[in-house]
Amino acid sequence: MPHSRRRRLIAYSAIGLFVLIDAVLVTSALTSTSVDAAVDASSTPAATASVFPTPSATPSPALAATPTPTFAPAVSPVPASRLLSAVSTTAAWRATTGACPATAASPELSTDSGATWVTSNATAPTGVTALQNIFAQSESVAEFVGLADEDCAPQFVKTFVGGENYSSYPDELDVAWYIDPANRAAVHGPDGLATAPCDAVVTIAPSLGDAGSAAVLCADGRLFATTDAAATWSPPVTVAGMVTLTATSTGYLAVATTTSATTPADCIGVDLVVLTADLVPTVTGCYPTEQTPAALAGNIAVAAADDTVWLWIGDATRRSTDAGRTWL
Repeated sequence: MPHSRRRRLIAYSAIGLFVLIDAVLVTSALTSTSVDAAVDASSTPAATASVFPTPSATPSPALAATPTPTFAPAVSPVPASRLLSAVSTTAAWRATTGACPATAASPELSTDSGATWVTSNATAPTGVTALQNIFAQSESVAEFVGLADEDCAPQFVKTFVGGENYSSYPDELDVAWYIDPANRAAVHGPDGLATAPCDAVVTIAPSLGDAGSAAVLCADGRLFATTDAAATWSPPVTVAGMVTLTATSTGYLAVATTTSATTPADCIGVDLVVLTADLVPTVTGCYPTEQTPAALAGNIAVAAADDTVWLWIGDATRRSTDAGRTWL
């Protein structure tokens, strides 16, 4: 083979080899880029589930009717000055409370849907003052935990005659749920005194269906639940603006203040927040009021019985049979 032809063949072979190597390098780079992209995508954290229902692109009629409020994050819950316990659509007990021993125990009973209230005197026959909770069972029977006028120690009293007379029952106190204002870092339940899940509990809501279950609202706005008489507590749930809490037949019911209306169904005032036994919240209705969130904290009470929600706010006692969508 001539020498010039051999040189051309070697040159062509070198060029072909270079092209082949370059193709291999390009393919390798593209493959590496794809793998890196896949790794980056797989390392992105998955979104965590919200405690509120996530709206769908095409909401169902039930979701479309659910208010979506703007809560008032600045307000903090404080110990209640109003107590309310309903027993039916037409009957409920209520009371105001305050410092011991200056605040007399004067429970009120309504049997006409809150149109009128009859005041009774629990302090005179028992020495109880500064009521801390009401557990009403009927128009005739209601139980109370308050503070004794001598030493402000917790005291359990009860009426069987619609408030016409009251008696003390010290043994009942041993298994009662309550918060002693002198030590809000502890709760008392069926198994006695136990450490609270926070430094200061402002409200306790004993379950209506399970003696060992209750929920507490803390001064920092966190909500906890227990199912073993305060031996252990659930992880906290926070609903901004929550100011009070009560138990229902299916879980719990809270009230949260709002500062703006974001839908036609919403309002500026207070929202009803239904919570399951494991504290999953859903806003179901709203009550409009011009009172500020700061004014409402500690001065609003809610209760439920026979599918009727009772709300004591300002000078009014209102009722709702559709979870707060409309009021009577």
